[in-house]
Amino acid sequence: MNRLFHRKLALLVVALMLLAAACSPLPPSEASATPTDGSPTPAPSQTSLPTSTPLPPSPTATVTPLAGTVTVQINVRSGPNVSYSSLGLLNSGDKIQIIGKDLSGDWYGILYPSAAQGYGWVTAAYVQTNDTASLPVLNAAGISEAILWTPVTPGASMPTSIPVTPTPTLGPASADDDSSAAPAIQVTFSPAGTGQFSYTSDVSSPQGDAEDWVAFTPYAILAGSPARLLFSLVCDGNGNLEVELWQGGAPLAGWGRLACGGQHIPLDLAAGTPYQLHLRAATGAGLQYVHYTLTVRNAP
Repeated sequence: MNRLFHRKLALLVVALMLLAAACSPLPPSEASATPTDGSPTPAPSQTSLPTSTPLPPSPTATVTPLAGTVTVQINVRSGPNVSYSSLGLLNSGDKIQIIGKDLSGDWYGILYPSAAQGYGWVTAAYVQTNDTASLPVLNAAGISEAILWTPVTPGASMPTSIPVTPTPTLGPASADDDSSAAPAIQVTFSPAGTGQFSYTSDVSSPQGDAEDWVAFTPYAILAGSPARLLFSLVCDGNGNLEVELWQGGAPLAGWGRLACGGQHIPLDLAAGTPYQLHLRAATGAGLQYVHYTLTVRNAP
């Protein structure tokens, strides 16, 4: 009995010793992460993220103009359709530099230094050239998203031996649909209102718009006295301009003469009476084209 009691007592003492050892505090070196030398803990350094290097821009393709030869006299137009205005004419045998084509392939875009944008359009049916399959497709503005072409600078060396486009021949004047019954402009002079006007247009013969009509009604300060008007006419082109004065639906005889280059030509007319000037391109050999500015002033 006493032996069993002593054995249990010994086991109890061992258990208490083990429990006391488990609950005792750790040594200082194990209970804290603070360095033993007392220096502050350095802040962790921040690792910078790698920056992306920008890629170089994709190169833009360029096109070397393709040589071509015009086979008949054709218009150079501002867009790939006959509805676009004419920029001038090219004659049979003229050399051109083709920079592209429209979506149908029926029109070629060409370098055309005389145009404000530096290029124009010609119908492909009257151009001799090769390898048009490689030409870029351009829109009406001559722009392709995939192609960048550079107009040839006058005096700069050409990439090939293609001759520079020759100075264009003037083209037919565009129709403006005016007439004696519906003049291009109609001006009524008055002391407190309009005292002068200028009108600029063009005519051509035998192709194009051959005539213009300008209507005006003069005034006079003194009742019953004639109106004094001064006419000036500035022209350019390769043709001549014929001018008639109309009144009451018929041309007037013996009224005088107004020709290109005339400055401040005086003419006395009946005040309050409507008049018309009929300006017409004179006929001649080949296309006759005249671009003009008419100025009329009603003197007080």
